[in-house]
Amino acid sequence: MDPLAAYTFRVFLGVMEFGFSKVSGLGREAETTVYQEGGINDRVHVLRAPTKTPGTLRMERGAYAGEFFPFYLAGERLFLPMRIEVRSPEGVQLLGKFYTVTGLVVKKWEAGELDALQNTILIDRFELQYEHLLVTPL
Repeated sequence: MDPLAAYTFRVFLGVMEFGFSKVSGLGREAETTVYQEGGINDRVHVLRAPTKTPGTLRMERGAYAGEFFPFYLAGERLFLPMRIEVRSPEGVQLLGKFYTVTGLVVKKWEAGELDALQNTILIDRFELQYEHLLVTPL
């Protein structure tokens, strides 16, 4: 029985495979600077500025069949690239693309509320900052 079969998002870090029920923060943003050139009154120039902030990837309710779960290591750099795929509950890949992020640092790990009076699932939340995002069609 595959322990990851119930998870929609599969995350690969090297040969390790993880399942997550929620992934957010995949995106790119370019910072810009507006430059007004003297004598030109009908437009401005928009220039790309140096990037000042990394991307932040958020993942919730993760599972792994092995013994090592690197996302608990807040403050650590993960040197392997991470690939994210979207799957159906049957394990079939849904999208015609996958996402690869590199330059990863585990920013935060947070456990959900522990409450003995509630009958809820403990949800782990992870935040990773990344330097590069690549979207690759299959």
